[in-house]
Amino acid sequence: MRASSLLLVAGGLALSAVAFPSESRACGGCFHLQQSEGGQVTGHRMVVSVSKDATTLWDQISYAGNPESFAWVLPIHGQVEIGLSSDAMFEQLEDITRVQILSPQINCPTPNDCFSTGGGGPGGTETSSFTGPEVTVIAQETVGPYETAQLEASDPLALEAWLDGHGYVIPADVQPILTAYIAEGFDFLVMKLVPGEGVSSMRPVRVTSPGAGLSLPLRMVAAGTGATTPISLWVLSEGRYEPANFPSFTIATKDLVWDWDTKSSNYKKLKMDGYAATGGEGWLIEAAFPTSPKSSIGAPLSDLAGNDWSHSGYGTDETTAIDELIGDLDALYGSLDPASFWVTRMRAELPKAALDKDLTLGAAAEQVTVPSVMTISANHTVGTPPMCPPVSDCGGSSGSGGSGAASNTTTGGSGAGSNSAQEPGGCGVSPPDSGVAGTALLAALAALGAAVFRRRRR
Repeated sequence: MRASSLLLVAGGLALSAVAFPSESRACGGCFHLQQSEGGQVTGHRMVVSVSKDATTLWDQISYAGNPESFAWVLPIHGQVEIGLSSDAMFEQLEDITRVQILSPQINCPTPNDCFSTGGGGPGGTETSSFTGPEVTVIAQETVGPYETAQLEASDPLALEAWLDGHGYVIPADVQPILTAYIAEGFDFLVMKLVPGEGVSSMRPVRVTSPGAGLSLPLRMVAAGTGATTPISLWVLSEGRYEPANFPSFTIATKDLVWDWDTKSSNYKKLKMDGYAATGGEGWLIEAAFPTSPKSSIGAPLSDLAGNDWSHSGYGTDETTAIDELIGDLDALYGSLDPASFWVTRMRAELPKAALDKDLTLGAAAEQVTVPSVMTISANHTVGTPPMCPPVSDCGGSSGSGGSGAASNTTTGGSGAGSNSAQEPGGCGVSPPDSGVAGTALLAALAALGAAVFRRRRR
C-alpha cells in the first residue's frame, strides 16, 4: 500500500451557562468502506483557531492505503460551516514555528584573499438523499470533491445502521465510542469522496462552529489508528495555550548538547525522554510566541494565491483561489485581537490507550514564550570540532596565522546548521583583524600611490 495524506477537519460544541459558550471539538475517525483494501491512519496535524465568537479546526490526516476506501465520521454539535482550505496554510505554520537547533559557532581566522575578487471551487447542494432509521439529516452538500452530510441521531443502533447501509464498516472497538458521543449530545459530520473524483482531487477542508472551543475529544482519533498516533497541534488564540488535563513539558536551551562528531544535538533524545517520563501521554510545547497573523501567515499565503495560484492549493483559477483564501483567513483570524495574537505549537505521540479521553486546552499559567530557534552554548558540546581552513600568507610574512583545531574558538552565536532534524553547524568566520597581511596590503597601496604621484609630476 502506498502512503498518502488527506486534510480535513471536524468541529463540535457543547454549550454551557457561562458568559462565553464552552465548546467541545472533535477529531475525526476514519472508517473503511466495505470490500475495501483497508488502511491505517499514521498521524495528524491539526490547527485550531479559538476566539469567543467561533472556533475553526483543521485536521491533516496522514495514512497508508487507498483514500477512496476511507470515510470520516466527525462528532459535532449543531450545524457547522464547511469550507475548502489548502495544505499551504499548514506549511506556512510549519515554517514560522519549525524547531531549529543551532550549533555553537566556530570563529576561524579570516583568510587573506590578497586582491582576489569574489565573483475546484465549492460544489452545490448534493442531490442524493441521506436517510436512515431515527437519523435526522441536519444538512447535506457537496464541497469540492467531498460528499458531506450532517446527522443527528439519538439511537446508537440507528447511527450504526445508517453507516452500515452506506457501506462503512464500524470497528467493534469504536462502537462504544459512538454510543458515548450520542449520550453526550453530539451530532455527526460524515464525509467521503464524490464517486469518480479520484485521488488527485483530494482537497483540505475546514469546519467552523460558533463559540469558543477549548476541548478536542481524542476518542474518535482512535478509529483507524495504530499502536501510536503522532499528533502536531497549532493553537491560534489570544495568548499561549497548553493541555489542561494531559501532562506537558518543554525543552530548555540549557539542556541541549551538540555532538560535533555526529553533527546533531540531543533534542530528539530529550523529547523521547519527556514522553517516557509521562507514560507516553505528554505533550511537548515546541514553540509559543506572539506574532502578527497578517504578516506572518496572511501575507505569504496572499502572495502565493495572487502570484502563483495554480500551486497555492486554492481554487481553480486566480479569482476562486483568492476567494477561497479570504474565507480561510477569515476563519483563521476570527475575532482575535491582532495585538494579542499568539501561535502555540505542541507535539504528542500518543499510545492508543491515551486516546480514551478528550484533550482539554487552557491558557498557560505563565504567558512566557517558548522559542522555536535555540542556539546551543559553546560549553555544551562533545566530540571534536571541525578544523578551520588554512589562512593564506600572501605577503610571505611569518606569523600571519595557521590552521588547526588549536586556533579554533567557539561562541554561542548563530551556527550554520539548523532545522527540526538538527543539521550540522559549521565554521563561522570571525571579523578581520589588523594582522601582518593587512599591514603589507597598506604598504603596497602606499607605494603604488607614490609611484603614480611621481609619474604625474614628470
